[in-house]
Amino acid sequence: MGMLAPLALLGLLSVPLIIAFYMLRLRRQQQQVSSTYLWQHLVRDVEANAPWQRLRRSLLLLLQLALAVILAVLVARPFSERPAALAHDLVLVMDASASMAATDEFPTRLDAAKRAAQSAISGVPAGGRVSIIAAAETAQLVANEATDRGRIQRAIDSIEQSIGPVNLDDAMRLAGKLAERTLGAQILVVTDDAGARTPDLRVSVPVKVVTVGRERHNQAIAALAVRATPDGLRRSVFISVANYSDQEATRRLQVLADGSPVTARDLLLRPLSRADVVIDELPAGTRTVEARLAQPGDEPMAGPVDRLALDDAAWAVVPPDRPRFVLLVGEGNVYLQNALSLLPNVELYGTTPQDYAATAADPKFASYDLVVFDAFLPPTLPDTAVLALAPPRTSLLGEVRGPLEEVYLGQLPPDEPLLRGVDLTRLHILGNNDRFRTQDMALPDWARAIIPGGDGPLLYSGLRDGQPTAVFAFDVRNSDLPLQIAWPILISNLAGELLGGALATRDPLAPSSPVELPLPTGSVGMRVTLPDGSVQELLPGATGAASVTFVDTRQLGVYRAEPMPDPLATVSPSPMATPSAQTAPSATPGVETGQAEPSLFAVDLFAPDESNIRPGDGSRLARLGTESGSGPMEQGTARDELWPLVAMLALGFLLIEWLVYERDGARRLLGGVRRLRPRRAGLSRRGGQA
Repeated sequence: MGMLAPLALLGLLSVPLIIAFYMLRLRRQQQQVSSTYLWQHLVRDVEANAPWQRLRRSLLLLLQLALAVILAVLVARPFSERPAALAHDLVLVMDASASMAATDEFPTRLDAAKRAAQSAISGVPAGGRVSIIAAAETAQLVANEATDRGRIQRAIDSIEQSIGPVNLDDAMRLAGKLAERTLGAQILVVTDDAGARTPDLRVSVPVKVVTVGRERHNQAIAALAVRATPDGLRRSVFISVANYSDQEATRRLQVLADGSPVTARDLLLRPLSRADVVIDELPAGTRTVEARLAQPGDEPMAGPVDRLALDDAAWAVVPPDRPRFVLLVGEGNVYLQNALSLLPNVELYGTTPQDYAATAADPKFASYDLVVFDAFLPPTLPDTAVLALAPPRTSLLGEVRGPLEEVYLGQLPPDEPLLRGVDLTRLHILGNNDRFRTQDMALPDWARAIIPGGDGPLLYSGLRDGQPTAVFAFDVRNSDLPLQIAWPILISNLAGELLGGALATRDPLAPSSPVELPLPTGSVGMRVTLPDGSVQELLPGATGAASVTFVDTRQLGVYRAEPMPDPLATVSPSPMATPSAQTAPSATPGVETGQAEPSLFAVDLFAPDESNIRPGDGSRLARLGTESGSGPMEQGTARDELWPLVAMLALGFLLIEWLVYERDGARRLLGGVRRLRPRRAGLSRRGGQA
């Protein structure tokens, strides 16, 4: 055993000082008297108060001496040493993902993980360095090579609960880089190990895993979507409820439209299975739909207790009901015309390339939400959403490098939302020929590739100067795409993004996913209202920017994005006049040109790896490390400070001293309590007789 502050033992000098105080007595002035008969008691007092008297037995003195010794030892910070269980340089990875909010540990798994981490830190050798990484949607370095135990504990306590899935790949990769800085380092991971996927990496240091969690009982909203019927007249709600428990459970599913209850039904959920629900009674004009899981009726919850509440609610945004107006410019493409005309809430109008200039000069041209150019481009692109097929020349839509004679499909992006439900495994595209074009195009900076090709993108989409834009590099009549079931689905997905549905009809976002918000004309920024009612204002990072990016999607629920009008602008929009039936759609009552609608988007926890809270044993994570690491682990000694035990001992002696010094008052207090008990008992008996 040693002392961290041995100079504090100088406090033991107070022991002889206390003894001296007891031996010293007050000196009195001597006076001569004629007789001592009547002064005998005063003489005894004088003798008793003579200085440097022999010490007598005194319990109070012994208690004060013991308390002084204990306090001196306490300030000296005694410690005991033992062989260290961890390396001198430790990288601690704390799992803070959504599954760590499960309540099978008190109060949550994350709190239990913090306690386990603080207990494990005691195994670091004296003077050891600890780096701490919080693993959630991203890896965050909380502390770097900290040596002070107080700072380490504060860093662990500062880790906040996340609502998203964990990204252990980034966390372990960062931990490996930090551990490789010194020889003999080690990684400690504290997690529930509930994920099914193992990080695809290796680290060159040993990995130790401490797991938390005891149960797997959880039911969750696994999917929620709102889709329109082909006629566009009705909206259907599709809900999938998953039971990740190995026991049967009954839960009540509640559906709300704009905060008002629509329906509720009890679901019997089989172990490790899903129950799908379709609801067609969605009221007209609904903008948001919410699904909740609750206990069935007023009865106690049937089945095991749901241990994770984050996935018991989900939200979806309903596509707007107002019709969208689309203008098709081309010589005639029956495949494209049929696909566009079948879209719900879409009114399709057409014109030829020869008549386009006159149509664009008409003030009613601003009524169109989307303009489709089929193998044609005007000198000036319209200030609206654009879909172009086989553009004949280089323009703001992209660079045309020439005709493409042979076409090869690249690897399709697996997470592309525009390809959801689209099977292109049998797609064949011909090269450029005398009838239909296939262009070799370069991908613009503002776009992302949807269908990559061998030489360039075959389909790309993005925001061009704030306007949604998509470009086919080939004429669809030069392929077998219009003959496949993927064609109408792809056009429907494209229309959803180009017609402003990217924020209204897209699938819910994952927590902490960025959202790109287009800046409407005449606005200086976007105002976003979060689910908790707080408001954030976003300003563009550069003058003339076409969009802003919102990244604070760390709350579950519905977000509302509204443009911030420019106070210096003096734009007086003119009402839509009714265009002619041959060239433009009918007027839309109550809508003015240039007036942007608020955008809604939802953030939901649809993460099976987080909802499936079955804890693991950590062996798959431990195998990511090596047995010996990059060097021999430095075997030091860990210190366990004994000050908590000494402090409790000091407190006990202080309490005993108070009881001895105030024993008369303590006796009176104890007697009063004893007398109070029979009185209360008598009152209870009289109350019972009454």
